[in-house]
Amino acid sequence: MKNPGVVSRIDRLVADALQRAGYFGQGLTLVIAVSGGPDSSALLYSLHRHRLRGIHDLRLHVAHLNHDIRGEESDQDASFVAELAHSLDLPATIEKEDPLAYQRKHRISSFEQATREMRYSFLYRVAQEQGAPAVTVGHTADDQAETVLEHILRGSGLRGLRGMTEVSPWPWPPSAGGVVVFRPLLAAAKHETVAYCRELGREFHQDSDNNLPKFTRNRVRQELLPLLAADYNPRVTDALIRLSHTAALDLDFLERECDRLWPDIASEVTDDSASKSISFNRQALNRLHPSMLRQVLRRGYVQMSGDARRLEESHLAGISTLLEQNKTGFSVGLPRGLWLHASYDVVVLAGNARLPCPLPAIEGEHLIQLPNAMGTHIVTRVGSWQVKAELVSQYSKKNPLEPEGLIEFFNAESLENGVWVRTRQPGDRFQPLGMNVEKKLQDFFTDSKVPRVWRDRVPLLASDQGIAWVVGHRIAEWAKVDTRAASNPSTLRIEFTR
Repeated sequence: MKNPGVVSRIDRLVADALQRAGYFGQGLTLVIAVSGGPDSSALLYSLHRHRLRGIHDLRLHVAHLNHDIRGEESDQDASFVAELAHSLDLPATIEKEDPLAYQRKHRISSFEQATREMRYSFLYRVAQEQGAPAVTVGHTADDQAETVLEHILRGSGLRGLRGMTEVSPWPWPPSAGGVVVFRPLLAAAKHETVAYCRELGREFHQDSDNNLPKFTRNRVRQELLPLLAADYNPRVTDALIRLSHTAALDLDFLERECDRLWPDIASEVTDDSASKSISFNRQALNRLHPSMLRQVLRRGYVQMSGDARRLEESHLAGISTLLEQNKTGFSVGLPRGLWLHASYDVVVLAGNARLPCPLPAIEGEHLIQLPNAMGTHIVTRVGSWQVKAELVSQYSKKNPLEPEGLIEFFNAESLENGVWVRTRQPGDRFQPLGMNVEKKLQDFFTDSKVPRVWRDRVPLLASDQGIAWVVGHRIAEWAKVDTRAASNPSTLRIEFTR
């Protein structure tokens, strides 16, 4: 052997990656995507060597998709991989598909994108059939540098600068789950995988597609990187890899910080039609650094759509600018049919073009049964709401553990002639707590920054004297408990729950 050190290095990289991924000693199946080139061949040889030496007890399954774009050469690659798997006594799934037909069928403008989708769909199906938790691919440090440089050219954010990770979610189809992409050779250079195969006396094929200038990745590899190395930085590949490591560290911090902040900023809401949306507290969003704001918005998009492949930095930048300028009443269309709606105090990410309302609809008027004995309570069903009325001996402050805004205390005598629940009607007026005069309910909603599309669903507790409570907002001045009275009248506690 001319370079025996490269064999031990590649084997060590693969073994360490298996250990980090938790695949040692698990008796699992790994699907190995093998094109026949030096990178995927070296990966296959190394995994097989580990298996022969008893270093791991993984079951290996070879997968190869013949894209049929180089005619006889593509067929030769497929035959080579089949013979390679047979020589190693490994099972293999080898299939042939037409990327041009796939591109036409799915109306994809980019041929590269079509072949990528087709390849990952095939690999996912093989992994599902084999019960494999991961598909192992032969991406190297050179591939990482090319990926980062491509993302720089596109104006990517931190995620693009991070490039590929050793273990990453499955990229296609969007609904895929239960399988990850595993890249044990990200720290190895391409020249090392070539040397590894040669030191072992093993064959591999060179894919002529890697020389076709019509593919952006090939031009980056063959033209741009050599130019940068010759005229600017001889170690540009190393510089790009260092950049990816730095971006990965920064992104990891941001993601952990997002984990910490998320429960106080966002909540999932399901409306009457069972449609899901994510509601953000706008004041909490306003306090975030612009970088964290984008992180939070992106996470919401991922939770709604499953992934962020079609969400671009330009989308996040535009939304962030509108929010930072305190714009209200706007809606922004996003990829995959999602909409972001911004009101006074809430930002909602939803699947419809109108701001969804978290409040259930109320039809007609509903009489609320009031108790007449101290310490007793009565529960009345109002649509999806439950209204609990209870006579208590004296006014008490709200329990901080109770839902804020959905519990209020009233002077029982002010409501003794009966109350009912309804929604707003034309001409409604309201005397908010602390005011000596009435105002239009419409003006109260405006001052309270209640979104227009929510106002028809806000429950109102009404009596023959008028609106006693705009539920979730404020009670009427005339219905308040007078704690200064010499003989404190009985207090009525009313709570709305869903």
